[in-house]
Amino acid sequence: MLKFEAINPYYEKVTLIGMMGTGKSKFGRQIANILKFNFYDVDHLIEKEFKMTIKELFQKHGEVFFRTIEKKTISNLILKINKNNEKAIISLGGGGFDNEETRDLLLNNTNVIWLNTPVNVLVQRVGDGSKRPMIKGGTKDSLLRLLKIRTKYYSLCHNQINTDKLDQNQITEKLINLISHQSNIAIK
Repeated sequence: MLKFEAINPYYEKVTLIGMMGTGKSKFGRQIANILKFNFYDVDHLIEKEFKMTIKELFQKHGEVFFRTIEKKTISNLILKINKNNEKAIISLGGGGFDNEETRDLLLNNTNVIWLNTPVNVLVQRVGDGSKRPMIKGGTKDSLLRLLKIRTKYYSLCHNQINTDKLDQNQITEKLINLISHQSNIAIK
């Protein structure tokens, strides 16, 4: 297990973005524990509020409804975090950064870090995609289609970690370093 002592984070509000299966929730929770930050998983908050899975929400109400709820949840979360002056890590659903208003809100209020994972690794992690509402047909084809759309948004992030040649400890260390030191891009 990694040991981090006397970390004084430069950024106190961080959003992890990236495709499904990149480890946003896993690493977000881990980093929040290490830094003693609050952790928020946007998909989990939505599931808790509606008492159904994201896939069930998509099936019952459709993607447009879900994206509206997602945008509102993120906006309310940022308001709460700012009002309470919280130190927080936010894990965003794969498509949560697609919305321009949400993107601007997160870029102006948090340090946005893109966990960029190659499609072949995502295919292994996502499996058949049966629990993922955006997987339609073959997993790899769906992921490639989504990545083609989302990369232009993800690339607007403050920082990016290419996870393909890193183990879990190295990803954790890179995240801690990005959060602990001022990056090249200042948050407005």
